[in-house]
Amino acid sequence: MQEVQIKAPKHEFTLLCDDIRQEMGGKTSLMGLYDHHIVVPQIPFVLPKVCFYTRFSRMDGTFKFSFSIVAPGGERKDIIRDSDVQIPDGAKEGTFNVIASPFEVGGEGVYEVIVGLTKGADRFEYIYKFAVSDGQRLQSDYEKAMASAQKGSDN
Repeated sequence: MQEVQIKAPKHEFTLLCDDIRQEMGGKTSLMGLYDHHIVVPQIPFVLPKVCFYTRFSRMDGTFKFSFSIVAPGGERKDIIRDSDVQIPDGAKEGTFNVIASPFEVGGEGVYEVIVGLTKGADRFEYIYKFAVSDGQRLQSDYEKAMASAQKGSDN
């Protein structure tokens, strides 16, 4: 008996934003798109929500979908755990809108999103990373650098 090899879904992209809205006519609007980096006023901080727009290709049939966020200190928060997803026949791609609300920022650094797709006995995991920085620290570092540069030019 020959084993059937399931081709792994392909992670096309993940976009990070403030809000995702489903519009009339089937359009999706993404508000406040980030470039893999969020600056918050101070840490700790709570954002009302953070949204993830993720697209996969090479998908068909039924999958279980999981979505977790791991903070820089290793704390893991499961946003979605093993939700059943049915990809319509012939679609071959899936788009997932995930909202983390509220999104608690406990520290600066790189956060990892772990997206899990399970089909039968096969499990596929995909990692997306984004950074969070403390705006007060960034401002302080900038002011120190400017003061140091000013002292150097005064000599």
